[in-house]
Amino acid sequence: VVAIQHDTVGAAQQTNFDLVDSAQVIEITAVIEQFSETTQLALLTDPVTPVTTISQEPKRTEPIELEVTDFMDGGALVSEGAQYESMYIIIRDVYTSDRNLSDGSFRINDEQGNFLTMYDQSGYFTLRTSHRLTGLTTYQPPTDGTFLNFIRGLLQVRTTGYYIIPIYPGDIEIGVTPPTISDVRRSLAEVMPNQAVTISANIVDLDGAVDSAKLFYRVDEGTYTNIQMISGSGDNYSAQIPGVNSDSSLVDYYIWAIDDSGNVATFPTNPVLPQLFYLVLNRGVTIQDVQYNPFGTDVSGYNGYHATLTGTITADTSDFPGTGLTAFQLYMQNGEGPWSGIRLGTRGPNSNGVQALLKGDNVTVTGYIWDISNTPTFNVTRIDSISNIVINSTGNPLPGFMDLQTNVMGLGGLGEVEKEQWESVLIRYNNVLVTDENADGDPDPNYGEMLVSDGSGDTRVELEDGNHSYHNLSDPLRMYYVMTGSTFDALSGVMYYSFGNYKLVPRNDDDFVGFTTDVTEVDEIPTEYSLSQNYPNPFNPSTTIQYSLPEAGDVTFKIYNLLGQEVKTVFNNVTQTAGTHKVVISASELSSGIYFYSFRVNDFAKVKKMILMK
Repeated sequence: VVAIQHDTVGAAQQTNFDLVDSAQVIEITAVIEQFSETTQLALLTDPVTPVTTISQEPKRTEPIELEVTDFMDGGALVSEGAQYESMYIIIRDVYTSDRNLSDGSFRINDEQGNFLTMYDQSGYFTLRTSHRLTGLTTYQPPTDGTFLNFIRGLLQVRTTGYYIIPIYPGDIEIGVTPPTISDVRRSLAEVMPNQAVTISANIVDLDGAVDSAKLFYRVDEGTYTNIQMISGSGDNYSAQIPGVNSDSSLVDYYIWAIDDSGNVATFPTNPVLPQLFYLVLNRGVTIQDVQYNPFGTDVSGYNGYHATLTGTITADTSDFPGTGLTAFQLYMQNGEGPWSGIRLGTRGPNSNGVQALLKGDNVTVTGYIWDISNTPTFNVTRIDSISNIVINSTGNPLPGFMDLQTNVMGLGGLGEVEKEQWESVLIRYNNVLVTDENADGDPDPNYGEMLVSDGSGDTRVELEDGNHSYHNLSDPLRMYYVMTGSTFDALSGVMYYSFGNYKLVPRNDDDFVGFTTDVTEVDEIPTEYSLSQNYPNPFNPSTTIQYSLPEAGDVTFKIYNLLGQEVKTVFNNVTQTAGTHKVVISASELSSGIYFYSFRVNDFAKVKKMILMK
């Protein structure tokens, strides 16, 4: 388990927390708390309770031998992997990918495409100057495709998957180094029918020489054709994809290289999930073209190139004025339906002009397309560094909301095409219940997000960014406190993605319709006791249970696991009035499985089964 000390100044320094070293057996007094998906111990600092060292072991605990498939199998996360949270583990014989030169993180992959992410929390294994142990490390993340004899570290569980944190020097042992492929570019941003496209890349081998490089391409997901890449000046290699004689064709490609020792690298690392592609179009580029990705990799085919797009502003700075480090947000759409929305960035020479745009303005803008997937937490395509703005007309009606069920967006889901197609589009959920007022903890942390459901499944709604009156205690200066059990006739806003989840972001008060905080329904006094089946079922992580009392009584409501062990108390002898009641059960702290909920009041008792599926 992780132990932390929130307060690090004044008397709190007397906890001796900074003196604790590896291989020591210690005793601590702390409060158990939840931070995101991590259970941790928070040391007491008021009053100060020092850490006590009981003994010193001769060496650190040996790591637990595991495989990538203990955490992901067939591309799906394995829930049983969570049992190793905060344990020191070792995984052998893996390949690296997704090298991040901002912080030094990367992925480790097995040959079946399963992966974990290396997280740079140790000062020995990071490129962040604020974390790096200057003078004690020369760490650089391994190039994509590098074979690791092993990687050791602490396991961390997040909404986005499993992470391994190497902490000691020697926790990463590199085997062989294949060629490094970088700076992949195509000669044309917008490709017309019959236009050939030159693909270039820098290819180097750090411990030898590049023997050969090939470009693989296909049209409309047909059979791959390979072309030998020609070595040019320096480390540059290039090859040409012939023109395609059709409109709206999709061309995807990847690069393969081998060095003089027989080590092979590809870019992208997993060519089964194409990230490099372009559309052959006999017309101008639209928002749909820029947003479209049929492979579920959340990367635009125009990423890194300039484009000119036309649409109507659907959210302006009156909706998202930006405060502190939060940037202004503007969005536009060119109609209704999937892929029709995009976010406008506010960087560049026309920053003031972009911020002056108003909802209903139909505009044509020229700018740079980029996807913030360069950072690990925000995967949102936008047009930024806008160099030209033309206001075609003003006061236009906005596109209609796309009515979706809450389970369509659900929880998590980066790289799922059916979710990604709604990014930056105006969305509406109807007849929703707030199943958990704080989607990230109770009561802390609170990132201003809640879970709602229309009965089909939970999804996130973010309450902090919009210019409206609703809050979940993250920003209590707003007027309306949205509690668990509250309902809305409708919730609408812009679809966004961050920190592993898609989330609806309401813009203003008009996006909240029919708000009620009445969580107990009393139409008439029931004539008998009853306990309904929870809904939804299976659920994750919240579900609603309705029950009826013909007379007042002391209610006891508890949750048990399959072994009959009590795992959660909802009510314990709480006096409630006669009527029909609803209770929302949040089981975020429980693991997937079958549970039983037990209900007792007066002489009535009932037990029902429910299934938690994470």
